[in-house]
Amino acid sequence: MTVDVNVTKIDEAMLEDIDEIMEDTMIQMFITHPKTAEAIEEIQEIAEEYTSIFYSVPVALAEMADANCVAYSLTCKEEFTKCDKPLFVDEADLNEALISTLTIKECQGIIINATKPHDELSNFFISIGPDTIESFDATLLNKVSMNQLVLQSHYPNHGFETIFETVKKISDAMYRPDQSIIAEATKNTLVLLGFKKS
Repeated sequence: MTVDVNVTKIDEAMLEDIDEIMEDTMIQMFITHPKTAEAIEEIQEIAEEYTSIFYSVPVALAEMADANCVAYSLTCKEEFTKCDKPLFVDEADLNEALISTLTIKECQGIIINATKPHDELSNFFISIGPDTIESFDATLLNKVSMNQLVLQSHYPNHGFETIFETVKKISDAMYRPDQSIIAEATKNTLVLLGFKKS
């Protein structure tokens, strides 16, 4: 199986074809990141019906989390209050203050839309997908530990099959089989989100 940690939007086209998507791609978990209370309520209804869909909530709306909420999303230091769930942080929102806070608090999570390794955040995985894979040349990819990697599609900007195009580029750079990269990225995600023991 594969986990897509950054689905930008769950739309009608995806829901209509979700069984076929899961069968064709072997993506069995889709994680999205609604930003408003209205969007959270909408995704909660969807997640109740579709057991493969999970979500994060912004830290400021943490009280809205239900059983299908697997993480908090964080955009700035001021929002940060607690670490009782993993954190999703977009690389574009990382700055020195936020990095320092995340390091001090020893939080765990995923940096989505990563364009480089983030060794300064040793408890965070980096999520690579079609929008960011070109930022990693072979030398840079070889510096990324398999224990640090997770995968994203950024759907609907890209199709779900782009996860495997990303994996192929990683595989070519690392000289590792595609399936071993998928397996490691999936394990990393499941362990972080509490679906599997390390």
